[in-house]
Amino acid sequence: MAATSSIEESKLVYLKTDGQHPFTEQFEYPHFYTPIAIAQHAAMDLQNRLQKELPELVHQPKGRMLGVLVVQTKDRKLGYLSAYSGEMQIDLEILPFVPPVHQLPKGEDFPEMAAIKGIGKEVKQFEKSEAFINSKEQLARVTKETKENILVAKKAAKKAKSERDKLRKEAVHLPEKEREKLLADLTEQGTRDGMDLRRFTRSENLRLEKTIAETKAFEERLETLKTLQKNKSNELLDAIFKSFVFLNSQQEGKDLKTIFTEFGTEVPPGGSGECAAPKLFQYAFLHSMKPVALAEFWWGKPPNSQIREHGKFYPACKGKCQPILAHMLKGIPVKPNPLLENFGVDKQLEILFGDGHLLIVNKPAGLLSVPGRHIKDSVQTRILQQYPEATGPLIVHRLDQDTSGIMLVALNKEAHKRLQRQFLERTVHKTYSAILEKPIKETSGIIELPLVLDIHNRPMQMVDYDHGKPAITKYEVIEKTATRTLIQLKPITGRSHQLRVHCAHKLGLHAPILGDNLYGTPLERLCLHAQKIEFTHPITNEPMKIKTERPFSV
Repeated sequence: MAATSSIEESKLVYLKTDGQHPFTEQFEYPHFYTPIAIAQHAAMDLQNRLQKELPELVHQPKGRMLGVLVVQTKDRKLGYLSAYSGEMQIDLEILPFVPPVHQLPKGEDFPEMAAIKGIGKEVKQFEKSEAFINSKEQLARVTKETKENILVAKKAAKKAKSERDKLRKEAVHLPEKEREKLLADLTEQGTRDGMDLRRFTRSENLRLEKTIAETKAFEERLETLKTLQKNKSNELLDAIFKSFVFLNSQQEGKDLKTIFTEFGTEVPPGGSGECAAPKLFQYAFLHSMKPVALAEFWWGKPPNSQIREHGKFYPACKGKCQPILAHMLKGIPVKPNPLLENFGVDKQLEILFGDGHLLIVNKPAGLLSVPGRHIKDSVQTRILQQYPEATGPLIVHRLDQDTSGIMLVALNKEAHKRLQRQFLERTVHKTYSAILEKPIKETSGIIELPLVLDIHNRPMQMVDYDHGKPAITKYEVIEKTATRTLIQLKPITGRSHQLRVHCAHKLGLHAPILGDNLYGTPLERLCLHAQKIEFTHPITNEPMKIKTERPFSV
């Protein structure tokens, strides 16, 4: 099926497609797409070669993203390039992976890093030095002593003043000359005591100031070292960023720093430019190859945080790759971002209940709950159009754009406030129906996986036991077939994408919801429906229970 050329195209694997996999002139939007047939064909060829020539890769502790880029050469032959994400690894070079955009030196070949590490070592040694530790201990001791000494002196002065005041009162019974002499002596004693207290306080404060100055000298020296280390690190980062120069089809080169600055990000995230996609495009443009189609997939063990499955396709990440690919794809016709398309435009918003205080609606899949940055059509805007007299925030809770089902809408501020309180107190009970894309062994249970936003792949969420918010879901299997599972999901918490992640993650049910374009395999729709809700009417206090028909079947 494939052969590798030997001159400037040494990384190219030729494809024999026999016209079975046509392609269009428009390139797929790289951050949200399903690979076209010819890209999947190339990816399968690479996977077969990986299984044959690098079988141990699957069993390594960490999996990785790999990618193929189908290209057309100057003589209009088709082939594909392959790449892996991350730094260059010699053990993977059995296969003709494209080189990194810029190969960072390592170890002794990286003198700048050695210098930075040397300063860091000096900082640690300084912080552990006997002189530095003694100076901090002495400062703490002198600070405590001077505070206590001044306090004791003030108490003694106060006591002496109290005794003088007592003698003054008793002096009224003395003869006049004797009384005048005593009062004069007491006044002179008070003056001396006041001067002694001020001298003592000044002396103690000077002792403290001297100790502070000695300690400050140490701290300034330490701060100088840290500043030097930081400046050298920033200089090195800038040099590294400028070394990563990315081409586009028009042979325009931009360095990493410029690309991210123009995108509105001051400092590129760590590892930017080392993902598979930028490497593939870079090699293609360097050798005058025309990109045709891209496919990236996960290979090996899934991580504990993100949802990744061995052999499955995933789009290019946004946090690291979106600014880079926006530059690299300049001049190439790229399909519009599907996420900017309003999939709910021709779908009806069904009103299930309404009484002047509250609406219960059945949101169709594809319609936003609230207006987005690019799409204004939503449940909120439609309700405002139909009920212009409505006041307050309206939306009490949300459903994902891809999820259909029941939503509560408040028509006035009081109803909104009381409904929100019910959600906060978890007295609102929601039941979802979903179809999982494979059968599962479990029949019922509780999933507890804390969730946090994946900042490099917004709006996706990931599991994080250190920084994630608690997320709890009850589930019960309703029906199973040889290939699917119909399941009932009851969220106890209401985190973004909670049900989708809890179903798909390896520590959850390990079975994505059918049609999940973020955590599973995209289809015509996501088979997740908010089917039932139970709550108390915010004004009448009547118990409410609303149910809808599930719009899909197993």
